[in-house]
This record gives sequence, C-alpha cells and structure tokens, in this order.
Amino acid sequence: MKTIIEVHKEGKYFVAVDLLSNVADQGLSEEEAVNNLRKGLEEHYRILVELAPDRHKLRALEIDVDSLVENTSAVST
Repeated sequence: MKTIIEVHKEGKYFVAVDLLSNVADQGLSEEEAVNNLRKGLEEHYRILVELAPDRHKLRALEIDVDSLVENTSAVST
C-alpha cells in the first residue's frame, strides 16, 4: 500500500502526517518521524480490520499515487 504523507518541523521535532487518514507521529529526525508513522499506520489499519463486521468483505485497493506526486514540486520521495 502506498499513501501520501507530509513531513514538517515543529520545534525540535519532525512531524509526519498521513494525508489520507490524518494519522500522525513525530521523531527527532525526519527518518524517525516517518518510521514512527509507519508503525502507527500499521496499527491503525490492523484495528480497522479487527473492527470490520464479519459479514463485510475486506479487500485491498491499490491506486497509483506515484504519478500524482511526481508532478508536484512540493513532494519528495
């Protein structure tokens, strides 16, 4: 799964925010903030799957966000 995140600095911390779910985390470096966000997103989606009613079918849907971010000057990969 791919998602689009935004990373910015607030004081001495870097904050990483997933723009799709609004899940956010922080770290003392950009890399630490992104890694912490990754763990938070994994937990977020694990809980969503657990809470889904048994009668509902869950599927993963992949979309192409690479082409969107490649055409945006504010985005770095």
